[in-house]
Amino acid sequence: MLRIKVKLKELLKERGVTQNELSGLSGVAQARISKLCSPKRQEVNLEMLEKIADALEIMDIRLLIDFVPDDTE
Repeated sequence: MLRIKVKLKELLKERGVTQNELSGLSGVAQARISKLCSPKRQEVNLEMLEKIADALEIMDIRLLIDFVPDDTE
């Protein structure tokens, strides 16, 4: 089985952008960005990902999310 991996934490580090800066750029609350950066996140809001992608000028969704094997099986 596969699960969705959100790669936002790595992307922010790579680009030198803080969660607070992204919050200001995207209009997404910092607390929600923090949850997206957590490996324990339970769901992904597509509208929120759209705002983040727009703020970071991302045109390829694979930079933000990927499918990975679920190791909990």
